[in-house]
Amino acid sequence: MKVISITLLVPFLIVSASAAVPQSLDGQRAEAEKRNSASAFATATPEKAAATMAKSQPKSDLKSEPVDANESAQKYYRQGLSLAEIGKLDEALVAFKESLKLRPDDVQANLSLGVTLAKKKAFREALESFKVAVRLKRDSAEAHFRLGMASQVLGKRNQAIDEYKRLQELKSPLANKLNEALRNSNLASVADGIGADLSSLTSKPESPLSAAAGPTEPTSTPSPSEKTALTEIYRVGVGDVLDIRFLNSTNNRSTLFTVMAGGFIDVPVAGGAMVVAGLTPDEIQSRISNELKRRAVEKNSAVSVGIRQYVSHSVMVTGLVGNPGIRFLRRESVPLYVVLAEAQLRNDAGRVSILRGTSTEMLELSDPATLNVIVQSGDVITLTGRPQEFYFIGGRINYAGQRPFQAGITLLQAILAAGGTRANENKAEISREGANGLLVTTKFSIKAIKAGTVEDPKLQAGDRIEIIR
Repeated sequence: MKVISITLLVPFLIVSASAAVPQSLDGQRAEAEKRNSASAFATATPEKAAATMAKSQPKSDLKSEPVDANESAQKYYRQGLSLAEIGKLDEALVAFKESLKLRPDDVQANLSLGVTLAKKKAFREALESFKVAVRLKRDSAEAHFRLGMASQVLGKRNQAIDEYKRLQELKSPLANKLNEALRNSNLASVADGIGADLSSLTSKPESPLSAAAGPTEPTSTPSPSEKTALTEIYRVGVGDVLDIRFLNSTNNRSTLFTVMAGGFIDVPVAGGAMVVAGLTPDEIQSRISNELKRRAVEKNSAVSVGIRQYVSHSVMVTGLVGNPGIRFLRRESVPLYVVLAEAQLRNDAGRVSILRGTSTEMLELSDPATLNVIVQSGDVITLTGRPQEFYFIGGRINYAGQRPFQAGITLLQAILAAGGTRANENKAEISREGANGLLVTTKFSIKAIKAGTVEDPKLQAGDRIEIIR
């Protein structure tokens, strides 16, 4: 009775074995899936890696452990910095964007994204990143500086000046550097400065500007040689139309290229967008030639660069001219007579005022040196008549009183214009306001003047003449 037949145990053994096999296979399958998941995450792109991370975490963990998201964002940020440092800008952009998906309020990540975009010449997108950084941290001098630089490159000068003023309010030494960029007509160098290392910029800020003044002009007066150089060159700006010819090329393509906002022209054969604002035609020609050689495109093609239409440099002429309005300059600076010849100066014009920034210079057209004064882009030139001026004559004269003053009139001419002396009076006194505001009186002999032994003195506006015995 105690002996159990083997035939009776067989069904039970088969059932137990069949139950154990699935359990063992399930465990192996789970471990394999974990290994595959880890391998896939290690080799995935940042976008796929982030998605894999999210799927591998339970929903409750994603909500209750924000620290993990911050750590992941920081890892992506550090990865972006490393990639940007070795020149892998596209990969760096992906890493920075992944970091910002996890932590969009990270100021430094937004700044780094903007700098990387600027290095890829995507200045408009960079501008938006810098704007976000400024909104997140209003007192960030770096954010205001980079936003100001990007604004200048894109031709948004008013916004760039606003950022300069904000840096002044923050008493940041970066105000100096942004001010230099605002006064720099070479937008290519300004563009390169967007991603500058700011740790070395330790110079002191300049004095604040007035609300309407904009960046200050250089305090030193250009030397005569510098002025001469400015009248001989032209630096291309936004709106100018360039005539670029590939002399040995058989391709029948357009030779006209307009400098677009941001200082670019699009030259497909030389790689597309190219910053030319602030460069002379010779410099642009050299840059295109070098790019063609680098790309091994049309090696034997000679390049010629000229300017078909001048737009970016202009002055405003108003007042006593026959043809008032905007006048476009064909050099960085030109003598005043060049502008007045085109504007057709009227005969009744006697004075010219030149408004530059917040300073106004008043000059007399009767002075020959006035016509050689150098004017530059942005100046406002106003021609006016001379205000009515007088001199006064009295004493022993036939017709005493106030007389209109004309430049060059002499004492003897004034006496004759007043009807001469009453008798044979021989003395005349001219009283004139001195430097201290007090009158200074000088006596003259009328007979000596007539005899030619004494020079006939020229009068000045406001002189008081009295004929005495």
